[in-house]
Parts: sequence; structure tokens; C-alpha cells
Amino acid sequence: MKKLLDVLNKIEVVGASIVLAGLIAFTFVGVPMRYLMSHPFTWEEELQLACMVWITFLAAPAAFRSKSHVAIEIVVDALPAGLRRAAEVLIAVVVYVVLIYFLLRSHNFIAVMLKTNRKTPILMIPYSWIYSIAPVSIVLMLISYTEEKIEELKALFRGRKEEER
Repeated sequence: MKKLLDVLNKIEVVGASIVLAGLIAFTFVGVPMRYLMSHPFTWEEELQLACMVWITFLAAPAAFRSKSHVAIEIVVDALPAGLRRAAEVLIAVVVYVVLIYFLLRSHNFIAVMLKTNRKTPILMIPYSWIYSIAPVSIVLMLISYTEEKIEELKALFRGRKEEER
């Protein structure tokens, strides 16, 4: 499982890096065209939006896996051991509920985009393509979080077995 997550992490980071390089290239070429040549690319903003969505959702699981996301640990760390464990369980439940909610909502959102056949005005890129990365990203976060919780449970049970000896 760890090797699979490492491969997924590399794919996410490389994918986000490639899309970021594309975003920088489009912007780098687009700015002089707009301000120096007075001939802007009409499609540039649409492509930039799509790139930003994909960068965000490709990088999110990698950040989630490396615990680079925002967390306020000072409150939980200040609790006594018993309450700390209860708070950690509550946090895990909340994380799962939020991720599953976002997964369902993103699926519904994409279904609406498919039903209405919404496309970007200039490049005619279906919005369903742009936002299709969201449920993929959320599933990857669920997999990573589950793997992390399994490892924590294994460590907890190993600790209890050692205490019993």
C-alpha cells in the first residue's frame, strides 16, 4: 500500500508541476501580447482558470498525505491524554464526513455540468472536464487518510501488546 501511495504522490506532484509550467508559460506569453502588442489572447483566462483548478486538486492529495494542510493542533495537544484521543477520533470522523460530502457534491456538480453541456465561452472546453479532477482528488485523499488511520491503529495495538508483556 505504501508503494502505491508513493507512486500516486509522484504522479500528483509531477502532474501539478506540468500544469503549473503550462500556466506560467501561457501567462508569460499572454502578458506581453496584451500590454506590448495590444493583441491579447482571448482564450488565455479560460486556460488559466482550468490550470488553477487542476493544480489545486492535483496538489491537494499530496499536501494531505504529507500533512501540509492547515491544522490547529495547539488545542488538541493541550488536552489530557483521554480527551486528546477522543478529540482525535472526533477529528477523524469529521474529516471523513467532510470528504465524503465533498465527493458527493462534486459528483452532483459534474452531473449538472454534463446534463447542461456547459462549456467555456471561447475554447468550448466542457466544464465537466475542468472539474472532473475534484472527485479523483477527494478519493485520493480518502485513500491516504484511511491508510494513515490504519497505520495509527497498528501502532496503537503494537503499543498495547508491548504494555501487556
